Amino acid sequence: MEPSQDEFPNISMLPFVLDTLSAKQLTALPFEYLSAEELEHVARQWMLQSRVQDAVKLLEGLFANFNKLDERAEPAFDCLLDCYDILGNPLKKKKLLKRGSSANNKYIRAAALQRRCCILADRNEYAEAWSLFQELQRLIPNDPSLSHLEITLLVNQGEKQRATERARFWVARLSKVKDFDQGPLIEYLRTVSQGDISSAMTGIAKNLSPEINLLVSLIEQLPEPACHYMLKPKNGSAGPMEPDKKLLSLAAQWETQGEYSETMADDIEWLGHNPLAWQCFDILDDWLATVEGERVSHGFEEVLLLPVLRHAEALLRLTLKCYQADGMKLEWAWHENRPAMRLLERLVGMLRLTKNFPEAVRVAEWMVLTLNPNDNQGLRSNLIHDYLRLGKINEALVLSRIYQDDIADMSYGTALALFMDNQLQAAQRSLAIARKRYPEVSKMLLAVKPKQPRLRNGMVQVGGRDEAWYYFKDNFDIWKQSGALEWLKQSFAKK
Repeated sequence: MEPSQDEFPNISMLPFVLDTLSAKQLTALPFEYLSAEELEHVARQWMLQSRVQDAVKLLEGLFANFNKLDERAEPAFDCLLDCYDILGNPLKKKKLLKRGSSANNKYIRAAALQRRCCILADRNEYAEAWSLFQELQRLIPNDPSLSHLEITLLVNQGEKQRATERARFWVARLSKVKDFDQGPLIEYLRTVSQGDISSAMTGIAKNLSPEINLLVSLIEQLPEPACHYMLKPKNGSAGPMEPDKKLLSLAAQWETQGEYSETMADDIEWLGHNPLAWQCFDILDDWLATVEGERVSHGFEEVLLLPVLRHAEALLRLTLKCYQADGMKLEWAWHENRPAMRLLERLVGMLRLTKNFPEAVRVAEWMVLTLNPNDNQGLRSNLIHDYLRLGKINEALVLSRIYQDDIADMSYGTALALFMDNQLQAAQRSLAIARKRYPEVSKMLLAVKPKQPRLRNGMVQVGGRDEAWYYFKDNFDIWKQSGALEWLKQSFAKK
């Protein structure tokens, strides 16, 4: 009796063959005879195995000639962009997006435009993002992926009511398409249409991968904060936070875990077996530094990062309360306090990224005005401008008096606050000082098409064009909305 054909499932031998090749051989493969879908599958597997460089070598060979590729190469295109993100290679990513944007195949072009659209939204450059979205509507007018992109842009922009309305439109439209798979996307849109954006993001995240699903489930069951630190408050300072013996032992185990962990799933499994880890600032700080780099989709922040960071804030507040240290300093100078302070800094960053400026101000205010008035982490720069976004002009002016003769952000922020308070003479004097000390910032704000200068990771030149670029990127919106941009332009004209 001959065996049934079903007993021998189709197994691709490509992964086994590619495993035997060197990096140089990977780039010289006969790509025109290979399946782009299979190459993408192999590359994804290598990414999970921390073989990102090998995945890049494989896929760069595939995209040596865009014009020979069709829509079957779109997932591989996305995969290569993800690889560049993981490796921290923005220049290669930028070049790939540029080439993809002019590819012959419209689906590859659309994939590039969607990425660029999201990048612009992340930079708060919404006019340009919506312009690209309109271009996508002309290119692939009936593509369901446009629904998710539009909702993402609106949510990122803080237009949650508009996102709800557009989600209703997309649900009605896609429900009429006979061949459309009523899967995770339509479920996401229905949830958004009901106004429950947080649950919608959670649903999308769970469908990304088994690891993400497991991580979401783990975070949904976070334990209540419990104090495992000791403090000795004195003279208005809480002093250094000292972990108890259980946390010290667990932190040591975590270091060992880090040496052997190869994937995010390994860390998730360890955290599942060690719930006490959620009470340890050192472990949370170290783990989140890794998880932040994943950012597998928009909404990742609200679903995965923010719940853990809010837990960290609650844990710190509980620890201070246990020792009657509320309202006291928790200085950065004590190295033991830095993991908790870094977690709060991440929380501010994530709240700002998700346009929750009131909450971002609340946490940053606590850090700058109470916990660490030296502000070693530089949060005052965003705080003064976020005050102004929320119309808290008096608070911005108070902050500017605390940090007089300060960095470029505070100098221009002070001038802006005075302008918004209609103290025009004082604003003009403050602006003149800011322009004299940091002229590149004014030039960048007024440039018709500002060009990003060469940036160095973790370094900024005081008075340099890189400093000006960061200021422009973070604060151009409030200068334009307040009318101060026109005032700045007139000041230049009088010079």
